[in-house]
Amino acid sequence: MQRNTWLRPEKGNSLSIRLLIWVALNLGYRFTALLRWPATLYYAAAYPTVRRASWHYLTHLHRAGKLRSPRWTMVLAHIHAYSTNVLDRIYLLSGRFPPQNIHITGQDLLHEALQQKTGCIIMGAHIGSFDALRQFGLNASVRFRMLMYRRFIGAASRFIEALAPGFHKDIIELGEPHSMLTTLKALQNGEFIGILADRAHDDGRSIPINFLGQDAPIPAGPFHLAQLTGAPVILVSAIRQKNGTYHIACKRLADTLPSGTEAASAQTTLVPYMQAYARWMETLCQDHPYAWFNFFDFWEEGL
Repeated sequence: MQRNTWLRPEKGNSLSIRLLIWVALNLGYRFTALLRWPATLYYAAAYPTVRRASWHYLTHLHRAGKLRSPRWTMVLAHIHAYSTNVLDRIYLLSGRFPPQNIHITGQDLLHEALQQKTGCIIMGAHIGSFDALRQFGLNASVRFRMLMYRRFIGAASRFIEALAPGFHKDIIELGEPHSMLTTLKALQNGEFIGILADRAHDDGRSIPINFLGQDAPIPAGPFHLAQLTGAPVILVSAIRQKNGTYHIACKRLADTLPSGTEAASAQTTLVPYMQAYARWMETLCQDHPYAWFNFFDFWEEGL
């Protein structure tokens, strides 16, 4: 079985995304939103692995008792939610998304972390919108940087990200020789580091954690980072609401992750926090089933 199936060139092509961006910025949101269903149908027809990944996820959610039995119309609704996310991304990165349409709860946790001056790890997942969170972070009094694996970024992301001047200056690329040193220095300087902790680019650093009734490989790296630095960890999600606004919610995972004296014991101490992270993801998926944007073999069942 082939592992890490998300480590593939991003789907989509430069012509279609450039056309979408032009339409969005020149003809407005309402008109561009009409293109979501044609795009959804094309995407569902052209990429069978996406359909199957959605079906597998919805099946897991159903078995967990939080969703009715999957139907293909639900798969289309799931892909349609992703197309909405892409459209919103254009407006968020181009600065055309109304800031008053982004609301936050639990902001006091961020203020507490800021006062500690130890930096903070903002831990999220590929559920909802990272860009809405980034938009909020632009107005923060402390620098907000993002740890991301960028090796397989495709044309769609490149063109959309080009809408935001300086987008790359706040990204720390995973897999580079200087990544860890840069991250450690940033936390020492009291900066906030964002990590989407549900995907691993290194199989050797994943731990099987039960998620929606079956073990899935959850990366241990983000938790090792918190353990090493002693930085507080706050779980943050940014979920699109039915009225088109985004709700950012903050939840404390730990003020400090305990360290172990040996590698094996250090990993063992991480498991309860990784399980808590998985439960947090489950709650988000149960409350917002179509906000999950991991269209790959997440449980390594074979697609």
